[in-house]
Amino acid sequence: MIDISILQKVPLFNGLSQSQLETLQPLFQPLRVNKGQYVLRENTFGDQIFLLVEGCVIVTKDLVKGFHEDQASTEKVLATLCGDMLPTFGENGVLGHAARTANIIAKKDCLLFTLSKAEFDSYAVENHYAAYVVMSNIAKKLSENLQATDANLVKLATALYIAVQQ
Repeated sequence: MIDISILQKVPLFNGLSQSQLETLQPLFQPLRVNKGQYVLRENTFGDQIFLLVEGCVIVTKDLVKGFHEDQASTEKVLATLCGDMLPTFGENGVLGHAARTANIIAKKDCLLFTLSKAEFDSYAVENHYAAYVVMSNIAKKLSENLQATDANLVKLATALYIAVQQ
């Protein structure tokens, strides 16, 4: 079972009381992933959120669509996340049936904990305010991700404009 002291440090659970975390704690399931294995694949569907507590993963995205080349040659590493940061990913899994937007690949052997949509929904029925807090934190995280994506899109469009002008 995941230690409650870990959950207290996870930004997604900021604002939850000790008792709300204790109710959430047993809903998490451990998942071990070996180096090189995919945790998530872009454009697939899933219903789990992931919390990385040990190891490191890389976040990648296939930046060239519509070509039948080797995906490894068109994949870009966007970030490296390590367990000491207690990152979460896959939030779309508890929000609804949305496709995964990136790949998550274990850079080292990893220990993660998963929370399924069904378990979260069950928790939400009994803990309305706590669920609201978690959903608000998810919205904040997704908004920050969208702002970063927008900034990167502007950089990419600027570079493309400069390249086309020459």
